[in-house]
Amino acid sequence: MRILVTNVGSTSLKYNLYDFPREQSLASGRVERIGSGKGTAAWNHGGHPGSVEQAFASHREAIEFILEKLKDHVLATLDALDCVAFKTVIAKGYVGCEWLDETVLRAMQDYVFLAPAHNPPYIKAIRLFREILPDTPLIGLFEPAFHLTMPDYARVYPIPKAWREKHRIQRYGFHGASHRYISERLPQLMNRPKEALNLITCHLGGSSSLCAIAGGKSMDTSLGFTPQTGIFHGSRIGDFDPFAVLFLMREEGYTIDAMVEELTRKSGLLGLSGVSEDMRDIEAAMDAGNPDAALAFQSFCYHIKKYIGAYTAVLGRVDALAFAGGIGERGVRVREEVCRGLEHLGIRLDPQKNAACSATEMDLTAPEASVAVWVVPTNEELIVARAAYEKLESADAAANP
Repeated sequence: MRILVTNVGSTSLKYNLYDFPREQSLASGRVERIGSGKGTAAWNHGGHPGSVEQAFASHREAIEFILEKLKDHVLATLDALDCVAFKTVIAKGYVGCEWLDETVLRAMQDYVFLAPAHNPPYIKAIRLFREILPDTPLIGLFEPAFHLTMPDYARVYPIPKAWREKHRIQRYGFHGASHRYISERLPQLMNRPKEALNLITCHLGGSSSLCAIAGGKSMDTSLGFTPQTGIFHGSRIGDFDPFAVLFLMREEGYTIDAMVEELTRKSGLLGLSGVSEDMRDIEAAMDAGNPDAALAFQSFCYHIKKYIGAYTAVLGRVDALAFAGGIGERGVRVREEVCRGLEHLGIRLDPQKNAACSATEMDLTAPEASVAVWVVPTNEELIVARAAYEKLESADAAANP
C-alpha cells in the first residue's frame, strides 16, 4: 500500500511516500518558498536525489510538481497511490484519525482562529489534493490524538461548564505524532518495554512542547486549547496572563486581529530577543554580547526546565528524558542549559557526548545519572502513515468481512 504523507506550511510542502506494511520510505522531498517567486525543491525518489530552483506560484503548482516527480521514479501512475495523509492540527469536534471530507474541513475552518498559521494552508492543500486526485482517499491524523489518554483533571480548565460544553474548550495538546514516535522509539533504543517506562519528551523547535508519558500514554502536555500556549515558541507567545492581553487591548487599542498578530507573529523567541525566532541566530547574538538574546536563551531553557520538574512530580519516577525537534536535536547548548541544575532529579548529561551529538539518535547520559538522557530525531510522518494505514485496513476489513 502506497501512502503519501504531507506536511503543509504557509509557504512550504514536505512529503514522504511510504510502502506499507513494510513501513519503507520510497521517496521524500520538500518544496520551499512557495509564492515568493524564488522557490526551491529537493527530493530523493527511490535513490534518485535531485534539486531545482524555480518559482512555485501556488501550492497547486507545488503539488503537481511533486506528483509528476513521483511518477518519474516510484509511481507508475497516480492510481498506484492508495492514500494521501496529512498531519492535521485541530478541528472542532475531531481529535483522532479522520477521513477528510467536507464536514471535517468545515470543522477545521471553525478553528482557524485558534491555529491561524496551520489550519488555512492545510485546508487549502487538502482541497487541492481532492481536485487533483478525486478518487484517492484523504486522511488526517489530528495532533491531539496521542493526548486522548490524559486524565480529565489534567485536561480540564477551571472555567464555567457552559463554556466547556458549548465551545469544547479543554487542553487538547499538540505535537502528538512527535511525542508518540518518541514514546515508541525510545523504548526500542533502551531495550525496555514501553509499558515499563516513564518518559518526559521535549519537542523543541519553531513550535515547542513537552509531554509526560507513562507506559506509552500521554498523561500531560504543555500545549493546551491552542498551539499558542505552554513554553514560548519561535514567534508565538506561550503561557501569558489573559488579563495582560485584555489590559493591552484596552490601553493600546488593539483589535482582536491586531492582538492575534502580536501574539502569534511578533512574540516568543523573536519578541523577547528582538533578533530572530531562530535559536541559531539568538545564540550568535548572545555570543556577540546582546543582552536581549541572552535573556531569550535563558528564559527558554528555564521554562523547559520548569516543566521537567513539574512532570517529574506528575510521573513520580522518570526513566528517560528525550529531546527532539529542530532545537532539541541540534541544540547542544540548549540541552546543556536545560539539564544543568537537575542533578538532584537524577538528570545529568555527558558533556562530551552532548557536544558530539547533532540530529542523530544518541544516548547522552552521564555514568552517574539515574535518568537516561537521549536525543531521538522525530518522525511524525511515519506516525501519520501508520494511522492512515490502520484506518484503510479497518475500512477494507469492514467492507470485506
